[in-house]
Amino acid sequence: MQHPPYQNENPNELFPAIKQGNHEAFRQFFDIYEKRIYGFLYKILRSHEDVEELLQVVFVKIWENRTTINHELSPDAYVFKIAKNSALDALRQKVRKLFLEKQLVNKFKAGENAGEETDSLVDNDLRLFIDKLMSNVPERRREIFKLRYEQELSYKEIAKRLNISENTVDTQIRRTLNYLRTQLGKELWNVALPLIVLFSILRA
Repeated sequence: MQHPPYQNENPNELFPAIKQGNHEAFRQFFDIYEKRIYGFLYKILRSHEDVEELLQVVFVKIWENRTTINHELSPDAYVFKIAKNSALDALRQKVRKLFLEKQLVNKFKAGENAGEETDSLVDNDLRLFIDKLMSNVPERRREIFKLRYEQELSYKEIAKRLNISENTVDTQIRRTLNYLRTQLGKELWNVALPLIVLFSILRA
């Protein structure tokens, strides 16, 4: 079915048309969000090549799931949620690959043909590995770290809640990050950091 040209700069009004399969509305929706999503993804992935690929994935997901769009939702919230989840999935895959390649867990040294089962085991073992690293962090420091990145409190809010200085908060967070960086190694750290910071891998 051919749809007439659709010109509208209001994302809220583009949603219903996209849901009905209007290609012109979707093209305009893409034009509105392309640069913003690109910048958002780059902040997480730090790779133009990865972002170029994932950008297409994000909008393909939106189009493929168009019939389930609730046009009462905020387009910003909808698009950025898909982008965030897609970026974290991509990071998980990188972390798993590096975790296996670097043979951080000895039992996977010979796992060349284990397929999906090995991938699942690596994923589980990686979670346990990071969880173990966090368990070695002093309790008070771990509490500060979780308040910052799990509950997304500001340094000022953490300081007030725990009755400590903002400088102490900063010091404790930097010490935790330095510890994790040392234990994971530079290459794995570069792709694992967003997952650790968001605690997505610990809560998955």
